[in-house]
Amino acid sequence: MVKLGKSSKRTPVRLRHKIEKASTAKQRKQRKLAKKNPQWRSKLKKDPGIPNLFPYKDKVLHEIEERKRLKEEEAMRLREEVLLRRRGVGGVDSLPDAELAHVEELDRAHDLIDDEMEDGDDPGPMAALLASAKARAIEYAEQNGDEQFHKVDEDVDKIEDESGFGGDNILSVKPSSGPVLIETSRRAFDKMFKQVIEAADVVLYVLDARDPEGTRSKEVEREIMAADGGSKRLILILNKIDLVPPSVLKGWLSHLRRSFPTLPLRASTGAPSSNSFDHKQMTVKATTEALLKALKSYVHSKQLKRSISAGVIGYPNVGKSSVINALVSRLNRGAASTCPVGAEAGITTSLREIKIDNKLKLIDSPGIVFPNSDKRKPLYKKLNEEARLILLNAIPPKQISDPIPAVALLLDRLSSSGLISKMLEFYSIPPLFPLNGEKTNDFLVQVARKRGRLGKGGVPNINSAAMTVITDWRDGRIQGWLEPPMLQVASSTDCSSTSIGWDTKTIVSEWSKEFKMEGLWGNEDYQGDEMME
Repeated sequence: MVKLGKSSKRTPVRLRHKIEKASTAKQRKQRKLAKKNPQWRSKLKKDPGIPNLFPYKDKVLHEIEERKRLKEEEAMRLREEVLLRRRGVGGVDSLPDAELAHVEELDRAHDLIDDEMEDGDDPGPMAALLASAKARAIEYAEQNGDEQFHKVDEDVDKIEDESGFGGDNILSVKPSSGPVLIETSRRAFDKMFKQVIEAADVVLYVLDARDPEGTRSKEVEREIMAADGGSKRLILILNKIDLVPPSVLKGWLSHLRRSFPTLPLRASTGAPSSNSFDHKQMTVKATTEALLKALKSYVHSKQLKRSISAGVIGYPNVGKSSVINALVSRLNRGAASTCPVGAEAGITTSLREIKIDNKLKLIDSPGIVFPNSDKRKPLYKKLNEEARLILLNAIPPKQISDPIPAVALLLDRLSSSGLISKMLEFYSIPPLFPLNGEKTNDFLVQVARKRGRLGKGGVPNINSAAMTVITDWRDGRIQGWLEPPMLQVASSTDCSSTSIGWDTKTIVSEWSKEFKMEGLWGNEDYQGDEMME
């Protein structure tokens, strides 16, 4: 019998499921074989980059871009030098062997950086930063030699460098403590400090009111006085005055004004729960306006057609960026956070120029551990140098290798000044009566128990307790300061002619007139001292 119509083209459901099942099995088998075949697929894991939750992602990305830009500028400069010498001298072969080797070494270093960034062999962007820093360190080490005031121990040269302000300073260094920071700051002193001095007409040297002499360097003052034929002006800024009592502040102002014009300043309100002192009308607003008025007076007295630059220098974490933010906020521009600030050292990593108006500019600089030539006290020996820098808040917490010596030094300072009872009261611990003379260890054990810094089995974590004490000291919760030296009675000739090489009495009187400091807050023999009494 003949069929009446065509057969249906509909695929049976059983056949469709059979095909899908076979296809899934085939794909599963191919994936399994692909995992075992290393020939066509690289086993290197792709760099995931910087996590979005990383708190300093923007800072790290900015540093990567900055180093890439510097590398390109350096490569362009080297190419231009080679081309100029080819045209003028007659070829690359005529260049000195040392310079040719230097150019080739830089090219190899830059090629290595590019290969690592393209191939993904490095563990992340921080490896590219380290490679870039090493390449520039090769060039910098050959261009700049050690000068007479850069004599640091030979042990420092064995440690790798990092890029750093500063706060003073500062990408990533191995947590191997103070010598790394000294080496970094020595190179920063060569480069950043000289850039600030060359560009600035007035230098604001920011000091910590708790230890002004510890954050002061006579070498720096000599460099400033000798720069540009002695035309630079230097003003000492005594910051963090709310952490010292009025009598101590008045003594330090009298001592520092024997050398240079000095102004007290309270650049910020301080950390929460910090033990601050009331200096009556010497508030953030009043002291900042006094400094701004002094700078404006100097600008007006010079009558220059160009703008005047004021460079801000000092140790890490003395408040350089806070000084600039306070000055900018006085202009009611709503730019209270022009410069990034933080409680730790190393927030500022490069030079930054801030325009106040058409006649005044400020230059923010990283924190630098300046060379200190004071060798009379045991504090400045190599073994205690890291402890001294920790108490000056010049080392970030992550770079502190051993915080216990710093706590021991702090206990010695507070014991001599009679402030240890206030610290014991702050931690609610009884007076220290160690049996074996281990005052530091006994103190840290009690702090660990009070603050819950305990390990397995309830064993006190001494290092964690020491870091807690250092953090409380940094934020001003622990009161402590160094007493000002006693003023010696001397004749007028002895006061005006000192061993530092210039007439300090003439400098203080003449420069004070240029800045019109009469009547400003904290100025000696004027209204400021009356406010503190």
